[in-house]
Amino acid sequence: MQAEHLFRTTVHRIRRPLTLGAILVFGLLWNLTRWGLGPGSLPLDGEALAPFAWGIFFLVFAPLPWQWTGTPDAVAPPLRGLLQAIPFNAACAFLLLVLLGAGAPPMGPRGMGRGMMHRGGMGLHGVLGAASHPRLLILAASYLCFAVLLGGVIARMEGAERSEDLALKAAAQARLKALQNQMNPHVLFNAISGVAEMVREDPAGAEKVLVDLAGLLRHLLELGDRASLALAQERQVVEQYLALEQLRLGRRLQVRWSWDPALDDRQVPPLLLQPLVENALKHGIGPERAGGELHISLRPWGRGLELEVANTGRPPGEGAPDSVGLRNLRERLALLGADPATSFRLWREGAWTRAVIQLPGGDLA
Repeated sequence: MQAEHLFRTTVHRIRRPLTLGAILVFGLLWNLTRWGLGPGSLPLDGEALAPFAWGIFFLVFAPLPWQWTGTPDAVAPPLRGLLQAIPFNAACAFLLLVLLGAGAPPMGPRGMGRGMMHRGGMGLHGVLGAASHPRLLILAASYLCFAVLLGGVIARMEGAERSEDLALKAAAQARLKALQNQMNPHVLFNAISGVAEMVREDPAGAEKVLVDLAGLLRHLLELGDRASLALAQERQVVEQYLALEQLRLGRRLQVRWSWDPALDDRQVPPLLLQPLVENALKHGIGPERAGGELHISLRPWGRGLELEVANTGRPPGEGAPDSVGLRNLRERLALLGADPATSFRLWREGAWTRAVIQLPGGDLA
């Protein structure tokens, strides 16, 4: 990993409940075992903090040399990992012994009773002086081997998790892209169907619609490779679509916008609003001989935003399946991490059918 990603990975590891729980359990069990096997009361001084410090060293810092690659790779190759892990963990262990003022290692119940260090500690000179003691050398070698091996295991586990997350994200992005590409021909198909109705009744109007349709097609092709766009551009796509429908429906369609321009720069997935407008025209206003009203609004919602499309006309059919556009919209919201059950709602209120999308933070793209 590179430095920035290594830092984020370490912070994520520290915040994981499993890591914090393991450090807490290790420290408590060590102190309770010392108290149970040795004389005296439960230690409440610096000795009691030693097992927690070692737990942090083993679980948080030991994986770092294995994960430092300087490349996008999550784990270093075995030989490089060992060459980095041994001196790094040796230096960390020695520094921790100095900071804790480590003394003679615990050996047996009596040593366990004295704890991992003498009260008051020995400082740097004490650690250097005791370094030649065979038991301390054995204990230091054990700590070092344990740190190197455990660090390698944790690094590889996190590397596997990262690879799985990347694979899942890639699959979700591919599915999202497929759904987005599905929307383009769907929009054009419905627009062309509307033009076909006008060819015999109003040839001049059909010609005008075809010109506008070419502009809409050009805009849709520009959006084909984009993961997000500004709300101002989303409105432009909808206005082009409505211009086509206005020529077909004429006075039967009355459109009103209630749009907060302060939100124009917010980024959203492409074609987020258009399926709601299409659904309102196709299933609500279009089937009515008298037509109906269409009200499109954009407003703040907490720190996010709320998009609403309201229409009069025929109410949604009870138990009727969603249109292609709405099914596509629900699935895209789910892939973007939003809960379709709460982020998108469609209901009847008096003479109006209301469809609302709520985006927390204002940006799911």
